Amino acid sequence: MSAKYYTHFIAQSDGAIEYSEYRGVVELLGRPGEVHGSREIARVLARSFDLEEDDIQVLQWHQLH
Repeated sequence: MSAKYYTHFIAQSDGAIEYSEYRGVVELLGRPGEVHGSREIARVLARSFDLEEDDIQVLQWHQLH
């Protein structure tokens, strides 16, 4: 099972001068149910980008139906 989310977030490694801004649809595979809270979506995104959770600043997100 998977869930699709529209996300808009900034990723910046600790100590880095530049950041990357992303927006679009992400599909979370193997996720039963919904993601609750921006910190949880940040944790999932950080794992995908090989970053720390604190390196992700979620600006907007919502589940697509």
